[in-house]
Amino acid sequence: MQKIIGSILIVAGTTIGAGMLAMPIISANVGFTFMTFILFCIWFAMYYTSILLVDVYKYNSPSDGLNTLTFKYLGNTGAIVTAISMLTLMYALVSAYITGGGDILRTNLEQWLGKDISAELSAVLFALLFGGIIAFGTKIVDLGTKVVFSIKLIFLCIVIGLLLPKIETQYLAYMPNNSIPVLATIPVIFTSFGFYVVIPTLVKYLEGNTKQLKLVFFIGSILPLLLYLIWELTILGNINETVFSRIIEENTKLEGLLKAIQQIENSSIVKTAFNIFASAAILTSFWGVSMALKDYIKDLGKNKPLIHNNTSAILLTFLPPIGFALFYPDGFIIALGYASISLVVLALVMPMLMLTKAQKEAGITPPFTQKITFSYLWILTILIILLQILMAINVIPA
Repeated sequence: MQKIIGSILIVAGTTIGAGMLAMPIISANVGFTFMTFILFCIWFAMYYTSILLVDVYKYNSPSDGLNTLTFKYLGNTGAIVTAISMLTLMYALVSAYITGGGDILRTNLEQWLGKDISAELSAVLFALLFGGIIAFGTKIVDLGTKVVFSIKLIFLCIVIGLLLPKIETQYLAYMPNNSIPVLATIPVIFTSFGFYVVIPTLVKYLEGNTKQLKLVFFIGSILPLLLYLIWELTILGNINETVFSRIIEENTKLEGLLKAIQQIENSSIVKTAFNIFASAAILTSFWGVSMALKDYIKDLGKNKPLIHNNTSAILLTFLPPIGFALFYPDGFIIALGYASISLVVLALVMPMLMLTKAQKEAGITPPFTQKITFSYLWILTILIILLQILMAINVIPA
């Protein structure tokens, strides 16, 4: 039971992180109604495909990594595409967490020390201070996640408890004038359910127990969905859309969200509670994705002792994201947005292709409901990739 609870918290902890903090920032011009619909649609897609990958493991060893599975079912080309997508996704997410975590660390250190600290230094400090736990394995990350996730929930409840009574229903009724702001949120919201990367690690951790894994991914993903809805309800229901948009334009990154919250309730309790919650949210995601990245790198290099070595895997996990944080200290939202295409390939496309191949080899005919759901997943896949390309070339403002 302890392993199941820990695994649920790893899924939820990995999910509830920088994406949750970015959510009100990118949804300021969207409104609560559309955000609710988008969140539910994306949650369903991500939960369903996590079960698809668990089903693929029915025909394989729980110790097989994602690279091993894709090579088996999709050949060398599939393995290369998956490797590129997996690495770019996880490096983008870890980079986002390092820049976001460094930003919070810098803000607090400047207050405590009374001195200016560079964004680059704070990012490196965050990676060094909190990245080391990954070297001690899944059990230690499990324990750390339980503690920090509990802290995160406590202080999230404090923030929500203080702000929820102030909700104005007219703010929740806001509707955008056109579809562009709504569409622009989809790629970043999609990355807010990025727990896919921990699936192989948890399959191995729970020794391939299908029943336990399906329970873990349902509860572990539904918790973030509920918290996201309450979080959006609280923030979007407390501040006028025009005012919120102006604050975000003048103060990018997490500072804008903090200033918006302070405009609602400018008290030291709210400020402190939000800071602790934001720090814990980024930390649990940082641990979950970093752990998955280290395990994936080791799986890629399982026939190469130099890469398979734990120390080498740790260095390869953290050096590239630290480099990104040094060159793009304001890359919090940028990294999350570009992670979406890689996540689409990994979390939507690859599970469908691998399960189809596994079922064919086993002589199993896919049920009709699976075919219908696959159609929905392909539509979502094309939509997210198209939106991210349009945003990259500025046809749709990011």
